[in-house]
Amino acid sequence: MSKPAYFHWIWLTLGTVVLAALAARAESVPETASSRVIELDTGTRALSPKVPVVSSVSLDPTGRLLATAGDDHLARIWDAGAGRMLRQLGAHGDWVLSAEFSPDGHVLATAGHDRLIRLWDVATGQRLATMHGTSEMISRLAFSPDGRMLAAAGFEGRVWVYDASSGRLMGTYDAPGPDVRAVVFSPDGSQLAAAGRSGTVRIWDVSRAGLERDLEGHRRRVQALAYSPDGQLLASAGEDPNIRLWDLSSGTPDVLPPRPGKVLSLVFCGNDRLAAGTSDDVIRVWDLNTRSEKSRLVGHTGSVTALVWSEQTGELISGSFDTTVRLWNFGGAGIETISRR
Repeated sequence: MSKPAYFHWIWLTLGTVVLAALAARAESVPETASSRVIELDTGTRALSPKVPVVSSVSLDPTGRLLATAGDDHLARIWDAGAGRMLRQLGAHGDWVLSAEFSPDGHVLATAGHDRLIRLWDVATGQRLATMHGTSEMISRLAFSPDGRMLAAAGFEGRVWVYDASSGRLMGTYDAPGPDVRAVVFSPDGSQLAAAGRSGTVRIWDVSRAGLERDLEGHRRRVQALAYSPDGQLLASAGEDPNIRLWDLSSGTPDVLPPRPGKVLSLVFCGNDRLAAGTSDDVIRVWDLNTRSEKSRLVGHTGSVTALVWSEQTGELISGSFDTTVRLWNFGGAGIETISRR
């Protein structure tokens, strides 16, 4: 290589390095630690000696009670403010994948690998009903906003809709394929959406129990769905590198910039922010006005499988395979660890 060519190569290399450094700096995102940590090695172990991974978190409508579920076949109800476990619910024979409070907060529904849906009295911990029907495991439950219906989805390729008060099966919807990982009602209860392995997001009109539309765009499994509080957007994500924001008036998506890790959980924090829990142990919070990543919530040491937003406290609550629940106030306050052995 001649001397001029050599120096030209050096300048090009240095320029590339400088541009990459500037791009990385421009892409730098503030990191925030959790304000509180609840470790699930807490409480009595009369029902199970195992410290469970967390596969589901749910808040009651008051924001005072928190429910978790995991692979020790139990669901737990907690005092969310104190991080104190109130009771363990143990009538499942396998991993509990979903635990959801009813909109009035009186009932907790649980389901998972044993293919059963159980309804519990939140105040007493007594089992109210057991619903049968699915022949495969159940991955997700969702109550309608008025509390009348309970939807269940899993590996069977159908969404089952029950009367939440009687346990009667009201009907089934054909899902866009087997292995459904997400099911959710719209905030006004007019729509029911589901998605899974096929990558298609299917939306039904609840009033007529009929198909409204299919949203195509994902090429891999969808793991999570979330409606915005105003019902104008539906967020979907999974094993693709992008989160899609669907405008429900037009059915067209806005695609957020790619980030590492599979997205396992989504929740809107108001209409202008979206949180995504990923397989790389990070929660990314997106500013939807600018479509940019606003902050990263760090501290989990396992995949972030569940997210819920508390309107009452302005906190984000996350559950993870690292056997902890973390609460985030986005302010980077010091961490309080709650561990009762």
